[in-house]
Amino acid sequence: MYIELDHPKFSGVELSDQSLIVHSMQTGARVLRENVQDVAVTMHGSQIQIAAFVNADYAWFFSGDEELQSERLELGEPYGGGGRLISDGLGRTHLFYFVAQSPGHSRLLRHHQYAGKWSQPQTVSANVLGEPWAYSVCWHSDHYLHLAYLAHKDQRLLYRVYDLEHGLWSGAVAFSEAPCSYPQFLTAEFLYLFWLEESEQTMLKVRSKSEQWSGPVLLSTGQQHAGLLGFALAGDGWSVLWGEGGAFYQVPLGRWTERQAAERGDFEYVWKVQGGLTLPMYKVPTQRDKAVDAQSQAEKAEEATEERPAAGTRIQHPTPEEERLLTQLLEAEQARRQREAEQARAQAAFMEQAFRTLQEWEQLREEIRRWRQEWKPAQPVDLSPLTARLERLERRCLGLRQAQEEAKAQVEASRAQLEREVFRLRGRVEELESAQKAKARGFWQRVLGRS
Repeated sequence: MYIELDHPKFSGVELSDQSLIVHSMQTGARVLRENVQDVAVTMHGSQIQIAAFVNADYAWFFSGDEELQSERLELGEPYGGGGRLISDGLGRTHLFYFVAQSPGHSRLLRHHQYAGKWSQPQTVSANVLGEPWAYSVCWHSDHYLHLAYLAHKDQRLLYRVYDLEHGLWSGAVAFSEAPCSYPQFLTAEFLYLFWLEESEQTMLKVRSKSEQWSGPVLLSTGQQHAGLLGFALAGDGWSVLWGEGGAFYQVPLGRWTERQAAERGDFEYVWKVQGGLTLPMYKVPTQRDKAVDAQSQAEKAEEATEERPAAGTRIQHPTPEEERLLTQLLEAEQARRQREAEQARAQAAFMEQAFRTLQEWEQLREEIRRWRQEWKPAQPVDLSPLTARLERLERRCLGLRQAQEEAKAQVEASRAQLEREVFRLRGRVEELESAQKAKARGFWQRVLGRS
């Protein structure tokens, strides 16, 4: 992945084979860190800010104008993908990323702020679809952060705003009830939200916000599946570009009725930091790019057709110092050409894979539609006899339990009554014994008692 920069010192940031590389216009490519899984980039004026995510519960943050300083950023939980860095107009940087919520594809979306030091992580939303393309976030001149994301369960498009003054996220508002994908904000004179919506065909739609959000507007033709959304910035302003099958379209920003066909080969697809956001951009190759290619072709032709020196001409051999300098220049030029060729191959492979994925998705949608037409739901099973029997059993169990409780209560009452009778009889016996002892003894009882 290569991200272009409009910077006086650096031309881009690249993630290649888990190596984070920064490209300088003076010193060329330089590796910042190895074993990097994902990268996010933004800019504050001339200051570059880079978040390098590793397979751990922390990330590395690089920032600077000329020399990039690094610091370790604690995430608290293992990184789950979807890293974004954006800058607002108040000098702060905002980092977003996913962490695991539960087994499956749903994720928690986290938010950090940076204004000289990093804030504690704040959970924005749960049950977010855990794909890198499943959300978009930006800052607008209304001094709010705007977030659009897809729900995990049904991929509905949801929307929230963040109050920078109070540090609070709003509740979620549904922007579309249909399954959606690839939401993307663009901030210009107004705020725009683009997304792909699934219907009979995949359609490209947009909403715009001045004071209030407008209703959704259909941009694509609806004849084929839309995809490969990107933007172009020229002298006459922004425009929106996308593909539909083998066709390619372009429309000026805000003038949605002026859609016209375009040539895909006239544009180069790149990722570029623009206005604090990393955007998918379609750019027309500049004269400098064409001149570099023409110079490279001319040098190759000149090397192939180089003439030998004439007979008798004295050949002046270079000095060792000149040979060393020439070797360094040739190695640097060879490395530059190799890097440009690799970037071109990677970009071409990416676009080819994107078109192939779009075609496979169209085939899958056709199969799903056919399955829906062919599939018939099973006849519902009548469970009323089973439920009636269960109710009878439940009533019998309840009756038995009540009878058992009543019998137990009667036994307890009988036992208490018996104890009372025993106690009464014992008192009567004691009274009779006392009366017998107190009775006077007769004459013969005294005489017989003496003998």
